[in-house]
This record gives sequence, structure tokens and C-alpha cells, in this order.
Amino acid sequence: MAEPGPSWQRQADLALIRAARPAEAPELTALALAAKAHWGYPASFMARCRAALTIEPAMIRDHVFRLAEGEGGLILGFYGFEPDPAGIGLSHLFVRPEAIGGGIGRALWEDAVAVARRQGHRRMMIVGDPHAAGFYRRMGALPAGAVPSEIDPARALPLFRLELG
Repeated sequence: MAEPGPSWQRQADLALIRAARPAEAPELTALALAAKAHWGYPASFMARCRAALTIEPAMIRDHVFRLAEGEGGLILGFYGFEPDPAGIGLSHLFVRPEAIGGGIGRALWEDAVAVARRQGHRRMMIVGDPHAAGFYRRMGALPAGAVPSEIDPARALPLFRLELG
């Protein structure tokens, strides 16, 4: 009988969540693009997403970016913050496609909430992919309208908020 594949739940239990390093920007970009493509978007749409999903080293230096690192240093997912007039903005939250459903997203979310609270933010705002809307609702974020996509302004993206206390 064949050995089972990696246990992503086990990976979530063992994942180290740490600050991203500027030199990891290309790997985070590749992960973000792979995670977005996981939802079946056509290649033409994904090509237009490249600029919006590119993580620059300066972004990591200037804002909080944290990642979940599994065995062997494999980056399983990451998130980043950006300023937002209504609180702190969760600008990215992506999980490696083969790790989706294994608790990595939840672990990153819980870390993001804890970091935002420690920084004194009272609200977190999230613009999510429509495919991730259920995740954000399960995490306790409340629908707060929609915003136009920077890739296709005719496409509305769900906006969520989480009161941090």
C-alpha cells in the first residue's frame, strides 16, 4: 500500500508563523499567483492579476507580512497588512493550493488578528476574492459591502470587516 501524501493538518500543527523576509518576495508572489489560479480563473485573467499580486521586497520592509513555514522551510501561506482608513487592511492572505483545508489559513488568520490587536487596531478590513468569502465569514468577519476590483473595475469584490475590540 502506498504511503499517504503529506498531512496538511499535521503541517498546520507544526507550522511556524514568522515574519517574512524581503528576499522571500518572489516566492510569496509565486504562491499568491498559484493560490489565485487554484479557483480556475482563465490564463488571461491571471495575467492581468500578476501586477496586483506581486509582492515587492519594499512591501515586506514597510508593512507586516507574516508566513507559515512548514517542514523543510516550505512556505505554506502568508498574509500582509496595509493601511486602511477604517482600521488595518488585510491586503493578502494566501495558502498554497495543496495545503488548502489543512488549517493553514485559520492559523494565519488567528495570527493576523492577534498582531492587529497588539498593534492597537480596532478594526480589520478585508477585500476578498469571491471564492474566499465563505472563509472570511467562518472566521467571524462581517460583510461590509463591495469594492471594484483593481484588475477589472466592472467586477465587484466582497468587503469584510472584523471588529477587534
